Amino acid sequence: MSVQIATWTNKKGIQTRYYAVVWNPTTHKKVRGKNRKKKKDAVLDEAKIIKELASGSHSVTDHETFGRCAELWLETAPNLYRPSTLKTYKYYYPNYIKNVFESLQIDHIQPLMIQRYVNTLSANYKPETVNKCINILSNIFKFAIQTLRVLAPTDNPMIGIKRLKVPYKKKETWTDEQISRFLNSPVIKANHYYPMFCVSLLLGCRPAEVCGLCDDDLINEYQEITIHRTLDKDGNTNDTKTTGSIRALYLPDKLYCIIKDTQTRKLQLKSYHPDYQHNFLFTTVKGRPVNPNRYSMYFRKALKEFNDKEVEPLPLIPLYNCRHSFATNNYERGESDKVLSDIMGNSPKTFIQSYAHIRRRQSDKAVIGYVEKIF
Repeated sequence: MSVQIATWTNKKGIQTRYYAVVWNPTTHKKVRGKNRKKKKDAVLDEAKIIKELASGSHSVTDHETFGRCAELWLETAPNLYRPSTLKTYKYYYPNYIKNVFESLQIDHIQPLMIQRYVNTLSANYKPETVNKCINILSNIFKFAIQTLRVLAPTDNPMIGIKRLKVPYKKKETWTDEQISRFLNSPVIKANHYYPMFCVSLLLGCRPAEVCGLCDDDLINEYQEITIHRTLDKDGNTNDTKTTGSIRALYLPDKLYCIIKDTQTRKLQLKSYHPDYQHNFLFTTVKGRPVNPNRYSMYFRKALKEFNDKEVEPLPLIPLYNCRHSFATNNYERGESDKVLSDIMGNSPKTFIQSYAHIRRRQSDKAVIGYVEKIF
């Protein structure tokens, strides 16, 4: 019998909570009290639990139910996850998970129950949906073990639960020649978002990274641009997807001049136009920040306008496939996966698995070269 201390660190600093722990000789398990900000409240919990155990009236505390652990996890989630990720979790938990596990005592949930749940989901939903649910369950049980301390690490029912394989979908990409036709077209050059198209196609940046660039990210002395934050569809600025995504990229003269001219015009307008009072490098026609959804829409419109005037239209690719095009074209040209993954802010493994789409002519060349070598 004792009062324990739980500590963890989040954006608000080091958090400390006190909780009672009492041994239940009937079940041969520890009974854990609620997290308390004050030690004296945990002491009172300890006395109450002892009294309930002695009278036989003790029931499962709120902290020991899966639903209560999930609620506490969601309360702290804003300090742990990006807004877009948190929004996804808040949608998936009540719609796919809550009704199944909410009332269960958390240390009574077994791996077989989780696996049956996954099997049921996989029969009705796509692997991406099932994997999101598995991620949420893993996070809740991890929170229950590390932060709430209501579950032993060895009792984690997620041990051995495998995520589903997501079928590989080859992305359609543009060749160098197609990108050249697009970026050198007078119609596209006249488009207000032309500098953003150049950054996406020539540097392989994520759309949210392009939207999140600010004036200070353009370093004139070294002709570089620093990528360190993103702008999501709800208008929130966030850190890059991973720490490895923070990078400084050299801008060749042509690309540097395009971006610099855009910044110069924007800064001139900023001196007197109220909508330009922000530090975003790229803006809408009205001077406001461009979120990824709008940027994607502007790209589709520009591509349609281009194709309407061309005898040989370009494939209709989504904006994100500009990133795939950059990876595929440069990898096909012989650039190393390490160099390209550094430019794109990925690990080499992710680059190879997700972005470098080997075209038929490249695989043909490999087979022809090997056959010639043998004979």
